[in-house]
Amino acid sequence: MSNQSTRLPIRQSVIYIRHMAKRSIIESDISGKSDAGTVTFGLGDTWYEIDLTADERQELEASLQRYLKAGRKHVPEEPEKKPVVPATSVEERLKIREWGKANGEDVPEFGRLPKALMAAYDKAHNIKRDK
Repeated sequence: MSNQSTRLPIRQSVIYIRHMAKRSIIESDISGKSDAGTVTFGLGDTWYEIDLTADERQELEASLQRYLKAGRKHVPEEPEKKPVVPATSVEERLKIREWGKANGEDVPEFGRLPKALMAAYDKAHNIKRDK
């Protein structure tokens, strides 16, 4: 036997992974049959979703026809969006940062001031803010 080592070639391979498409099958919540679709409807302040076959959907719509014909369509109003207004001015935020650094508080250079820093500043200066 010889003391020589034998070099075996190392075979490198590349593995390709193909992602398969997913197919969702929706089953009826009433009958369990496939080929159902989701129906959304509301009553009062509550909205419902139910998966129904085409026949079941027609049955639901037929049972509601009397009420749909007599009723009025209603589109809920979007709640009025209030603009976001900072509780402090730019100048006041600069003062709070300076005060925080001078008093050993953890003060970020940029961005929102931590609530704990604001509370400490307000307490030290006897300031009461609207929340």
